[in-house]
Amino acid sequence: MKNHYEILGLQKGASHEEIQNSYERLSKELDPANNGNQDFFIEEYEKIQEAYKALNQSSILKNSDSSRRTIVSETQETSSSKSSGSFTVTISPEKIEELKNKAHENDDKPYKKPSMFRNPFSFDGRIRRMEYGLSFIIFYFSLTFSSLLAAKSPLFFFVSCIPIYWFLWAQGAKRCHDRNHSGWYQIIPFYVFWLIFADGYIGSNEYGSNPKGIHKVN
Repeated sequence: MKNHYEILGLQKGASHEEIQNSYERLSKELDPANNGNQDFFIEEYEKIQEAYKALNQSSILKNSDSSRRTIVSETQETSSSKSSGSFTVTISPEKIEELKNKAHENDDKPYKKPSMFRNPFSFDGRIRRMEYGLSFIIFYFSLTFSSLLAAKSPLFFFVSCIPIYWFLWAQGAKRCHDRNHSGWYQIIPFYVFWLIFADGYIGSNEYGSNPKGIHKVN
């Protein structure tokens, strides 16, 4: 019981109202949906839910049937709000700094956002939409330059098209991966517009880590 009170930032023997207020405040502050779905906040949020559930089931909060029904109702509403991500962040600057410091202590070294065009001809990994948009510009100018030389050397044009189209296809596959889809999705008509404008999958997926690093504490 002592650990459950400490997790909610309360003294042992806190009243029903104090427990409820502390739970609602911490649920909003530590909701993963408001913190980039980072693993650290997910773990902290689960601790809050576990502590509240334990106190909710204890005799301290069972003074009457009506009190119990109220708590269960509020718990369900909180769970529903969590699923929809409708909470508003009210965490204090001091608390956020404390959480960030704890998260960094778990890292071997500070996280650095990966640079663009590290492996432009590779089909592995993920890229962000900005890199994919720049890849289209590079593809266009490269193809235009090759076309200008086609009159003098048609063979050069066909040979140069191989790496140019390979580059675009590889970048497109990695952008599909960022959407948590197979690279073959890029052959779908007009899907290229979705790759340019749609945001990537939050956090890591089977293709790699998020290229924006939003699953980490910055």
